[in-house]
Amino acid sequence: MFEAIRATLLVSGLVFPGIAAYTAVYLTLACMALSLPRVRPDTLDSRVLLGLAVGLATLFVSILLNGGAPGDWTVLLILLPFVGVLPVAAILDRVTPIQFGTLCLIGALAAAAVGAIDVFALEVRRAGGGNNPIHYASLATMLGFVSLIGAAHARSTARFFFVLGPAAAVAAVLLSESRGPLLAACVLMTIALVVFWRDRAMFMALLALPMAVAIALVASGEGQRAMLLFWDILSERTQESNDQRWLMYNAALKMFLQSPLWGHGYGSFMETARELLPIRERYDNLHSDIANLAAVGGVLGIVAYFGLVFSPLLALLSAAARSDRAIVFLSLALSGGNATLGLTNAILGILPQMTLLVLMLGYLVALEKRAEPAPPQ
Repeated sequence: MFEAIRATLLVSGLVFPGIAAYTAVYLTLACMALSLPRVRPDTLDSRVLLGLAVGLATLFVSILLNGGAPGDWTVLLILLPFVGVLPVAAILDRVTPIQFGTLCLIGALAAAAVGAIDVFALEVRRAGGGNNPIHYASLATMLGFVSLIGAAHARSTARFFFVLGPAAAVAAVLLSESRGPLLAACVLMTIALVVFWRDRAMFMALLALPMAVAIALVASGEGQRAMLLFWDILSERTQESNDQRWLMYNAALKMFLQSPLWGHGYGSFMETARELLPIRERYDNLHSDIANLAAVGGVLGIVAYFGLVFSPLLALLSAAARSDRAIVFLSLALSGGNATLGLTNAILGILPQMTLLVLMLGYLVALEKRAEPAPPQ
């Protein structure tokens, strides 16, 4: 039974996010729930889980200090999928980085293919695969670059196939005209180049990636259109979005200064933001993870942000983990990628991106525990 659950979890969670995001989410969350009986006490022995627990606990304290209004507790319900890290860590304990990376690669390629169909066949201006274009690009970016953990463990020339993951991610980003994922792709590429520095052949393959994408676009006859898409990302057409984001980030700062210790609570934080600045009604959050949590929880909210987003780095406190290139890359990619994506569009609370983060965090915990030396008998 658990073999079937594991297979469904991996396929729904890694292959389908870019092509059927919410179907993938519901299947993945259901598999996480069904895997809860596999959690054992030793699963809890993890530095990454400790960081997540600290983040959620500080948010809990901020709610209590705010008076514990019913609406304020909603933020913990929104973040409830993080509980799924436990069953994922338990059920993926035997999955290799090559297997995990291969599924991420397939997911990134599928997302890029759907994006190409959107733009070139259906003539949709911004690719999204039926999802919000920014959300679609965020999912494709994380899948494409995290696929490189397969290259971290592969020793043969087969490892070069994983370079297709970042290529697919960059293609999806350009097709979606999304600026935040474009910045995240640059950050993740930098991380990949640093991690693979000693593997000179892989390093050169990654370094050649932008040129290879450009040649492929020109060869396909769509080079001019791709350039127009790229420049359009930075055009004046985005000014209205920029202005609204500036208002939201300014409101977050004002709210933080008004209540710096424990914030304003989640229940009415957007109403408070609109009282300060003219933010449009269609926005249900401040479009930035750190802005949201600083406004909702003050300093405690910022601590919660660092616990939830940067907990993967705690895995690197172990010398055994630092000697495993797959763990090093996954830790840095999860923190750097999601922190960058979450700067201009929330990841925490957006179900498809958050579920993918939880799945990847769970696998990181599984790798972290596998790398630890066995205790003496």
